[in-house]
Amino acid sequence: MNHKENCFNGDLTAKPGVVYDYTSVVGSVDASGADTKCAFPKLTSVGASVYASGEDTKCAFPKLTSVGVSVYASGDWKHVETGNTSCCRKMLLESFAKNGYSFADNMLARIISTKGRVSRVILAGKTKISYLVTDGEAWSHGETLKAARDGLKFKIGSRDTTEFNAWKLETKITLSQAIKSYRVITGACEQGVRSWMENKTIPTTMTIAQAIELTRGAYGNDVYANFFNNQKKENAQ
Repeated sequence: MNHKENCFNGDLTAKPGVVYDYTSVVGSVDASGADTKCAFPKLTSVGASVYASGEDTKCAFPKLTSVGVSVYASGDWKHVETGNTSCCRKMLLESFAKNGYSFADNMLARIISTKGRVSRVILAGKTKISYLVTDGEAWSHGETLKAARDGLKFKIGSRDTTEFNAWKLETKITLSQAIKSYRVITGACEQGVRSWMENKTIPTTMTIAQAIELTRGAYGNDVYANFFNNQKKENAQ
């Protein structure tokens, strides 16, 4: 497999007497047949699993902190985070990008050019150039740049509401921020939000109070309103 910048793109089977200077491995590491006490002095993350024949990671993998799936070995592995799928996904995307490809949204594409957060790509099985945009967390494909950007408005990366805790009823937000916060807080699906927005005139910027009023009667409106009303009460205490 190809490897660049100390990242091994694939499954690695270690050989006896060989020292590997990789800091990350996208796939799995099979170190059962190697002298693991000195084989991986720089390895910090593994995308899939580690097979280590009972070796203690504190001496076998001194810098390892993250494994995407599982560790198959005895010994002390308490300081290694396992089941870290977000780490695994990040490594996968980075490894594809280094070789001129994208796997965003589980769609394989060849990257033609990239400028900022916009890439021109050709999806696998296609011949026509399309667009891929990101906000740094979520990704969206589209036949046109406008379509890709419009799609990004409906993407959410997680259900973590922390970033909205500081928002107040008078806080001004963009339409994209309104959609993201509404979906994250209420759990509303993309198609549901799209359907609700059809044939409605919605401003490109608004306050939280206006967003609550605009969505009155829509799925999750009470949850959305209560979130910010409770925030207001907590801030007043």
